[in-house]
Amino acid sequence: MAVQPANRPKFSFQSKHSSAEISKFLAETDNKDLFFSFSYWEIAAVGSTARDLLEYAGVKHEKLAPTYAEWSAGNVPTAFSVMPCLKVKGPNGMEFDMGESVVIDTFLAERFGLLGNNTWEAMTIRTFYTNIQYLRERTYSETLWVIDSEKKKARDQFLSQSLRKFLEDHEFHLQENGCNGHYVGDKLSLADLHLANIIHFYGTVPWAEMALKEFKKYEAVWKVKETVDRVTELDEWHASDEFKRYEKESHDFYTKNCTVPKDVADKKEV
Repeated sequence: MAVQPANRPKFSFQSKHSSAEISKFLAETDNKDLFFSFSYWEIAAVGSTARDLLEYAGVKHEKLAPTYAEWSAGNVPTAFSVMPCLKVKGPNGMEFDMGESVVIDTFLAERFGLLGNNTWEAMTIRTFYTNIQYLRERTYSETLWVIDSEKKKARDQFLSQSLRKFLEDHEFHLQENGCNGHYVGDKLSLADLHLANIIHFYGTVPWAEMALKEFKKYEAVWKVKETVDRVTELDEWHASDEFKRYEKESHDFYTKNCTVPKDVADKKEV
């Protein structure tokens, strides 16, 4: 057996069950007979879409938020030394682990009927989802994880270039679909949920007001958020103390770890 890295326990993709057995299990087991255990830090960020998907589907699940002490002590098994992770358990001892947010999100969306009605729709939804996901990665690399002296310049450049291009591109595709609050057809999909979560993410960064102002300029983009906000299956979850805690911890995390540009800090003091 391979040696585990110190304080970074791994779960393996090798299983006592064959790939054919796991595939058969997934194809034949109803969601109501599964239990989903989702692990991510006590913030929103890349865990937010999976949490929404689990709540939307109304399946049996738990949301684990390991502490830094548990993480440092090597008590949190992962695939690649990062979270999120997902464990799926079923009848007769069948269970397996998954890593990587993109894989988890698309797996859950497919299980819960949010990847369209056919192969073409699924491909299109995944395309939008992937591009939305990449926007968050560009936000981290271009604005949050830069030296303090460059933060204001980086933020302004991101808002005027990267974010604007993203919004123009997505406004085009959403208008092409009829500006009906959905990316594909007229029903909720993973792409819709992910865009709403990305907009929520921008509400937790130090320059939230500036970012949200840009989103509101694009009618079809903002309509997706408003449509997701009306999804009744998510009402109780979004109003819960747990959801609000993730939101607060996200805001506190970015404020602590990503120095607020001076002009934003000055505005808060007024």
